Amino acid sequence: MQPFSHLMQQWLYGKEGYYQNHKIGKDGDFYTSVSVSPFFGYCIANFIADFFTKLPPLQKIAIVEIGADKGYLISDIASFLAHNPLFAKLSFHTLEPLKNLQTTQKSTFYSKTSQTLHTLDSPKDLQAQNYDFTFFISNELLDSFACELYYKGEMAYLQDNSLLFAPAPKEIIEIAQAMELEIGEIPLHLKSFLASLTQYTPSFAFLTFDYGDLKARNAFSLRFYQNHTTNNLFLNPTSKDYYPNFLESFGKSDITYEVHFGYLKNLFKAMNAKELFFGRQNKILVDMGLDKVGEWYIQNFGLESFMHHSPKIRTLIDPAFLGERFFGIGFARI
Repeated sequence: MQPFSHLMQQWLYGKEGYYQNHKIGKDGDFYTSVSVSPFFGYCIANFIADFFTKLPPLQKIAIVEIGADKGYLISDIASFLAHNPLFAKLSFHTLEPLKNLQTTQKSTFYSKTSQTLHTLDSPKDLQAQNYDFTFFISNELLDSFACELYYKGEMAYLQDNSLLFAPAPKEIIEIAQAMELEIGEIPLHLKSFLASLTQYTPSFAFLTFDYGDLKARNAFSLRFYQNHTTNNLFLNPTSKDYYPNFLESFGKSDITYEVHFGYLKNLFKAMNAKELFFGRQNKILVDMGLDKVGEWYIQNFGLESFMHHSPKIRTLIDPAFLGERFFGIGFARI
């Protein structure tokens, strides 16, 4: 009998796991803001540039993407910042445990920027670099942490290819109480992961976008994505009844669930980090300077090229698509 989190970890990150050979975008299993338009990364880059104008001068800054997939987001950010005076002080990294993705990320980054991307196996690798400041970025990272399925003091285990619920250990119950959660997903290792980031980076910012809510909905949200089709694990989100054949998709579909942003806020607050922003993606991208980014693009690449991107930009901010389904949030400890 093994906890569901062990199954999910192997499903996504094992040798035959989904992230070893998955595809994202039109020909993949799902879209992301990164795959839709480089303007997503450009807006983040504009925010980063503005952020550092408000700090005392720094000489050595790391930009680190966590969960970079093929490396397009950090490449878009670097491309936008390439002509900014800040660029000379920047070093670009990805934090990536999968070796095959490290190779892909380096290749993508070089092809887009003609610059070198540094890959990190763990947060500890930052310690020897002695950066003045580390800026962490991510997109749809938090919902990829292996989670436990929690139901009113019980949690799910896999036994004989079936799910069963049994009393949860004290550790899980305490996290559920901290999340004010009775039914739903518990990201077991999120707290320790964030602690490891901040342990080796005394001054940092953390920015991410994801799907979720500020409070616990007290319902299961775990679902599978394959070929742009979504299938929920549970027949009823407030019951323990589930689809019995879900293991047939092992390693073939992505697993995701809604992020509890209130819990995330509390974790960073405990690390003495200040909240920079929180809101729906469309508002956050506008606040980050989407209009200025558009002007920059037209000036450098022309109006015709911008008009080609325009429908994809609308997808990023359209309430019916990505604009209000996703939230952006940022923290800093200076």
